[in-house]
Amino acid sequence: MSNEKFEMQENIRRLVSRIIKHYRGKGPDCVKVQIEEKIITIHISGILSNLSEILVGEGADEVVKDYWRIMKPHLEKQFLDEAYKVVGKRFEYSWKIDNWKNSNRTITIFLKLIDNGSIRKKND
Repeated sequence: MSNEKFEMQENIRRLVSRIIKHYRGKGPDCVKVQIEEKIITIHISGILSNLSEILVGEGADEVVKDYWRIMKPHLEKQFLDEAYKVVGKRFEYSWKIDNWKNSNRTITIFLKLIDNGSIRKKND
């Protein structure tokens, strides 16, 4: 793995951890970043607060989902603004939550890089 690729993985991992810590009060349990050709995949586990974990465990997962619907635009805006700087290219963005109702809950974020979409200033 090239140093540039490793550095980008670490910068994305730190960015995700910092944003989640800002909104949750502590960082996620685990953030894994995979970079392949034109796709960056980010797996995040341990994203719910202790209170949210209790609510989900007690069957009040709709309350937690409502909370996430409110928080999602704030998290996305901060993440997308900063991710563009880290990645250095424009990208399409999507995400999903797997295993919502159990402790193996994971958010997966996909960044599909767009050709000729550099946002860095070219050095002439």
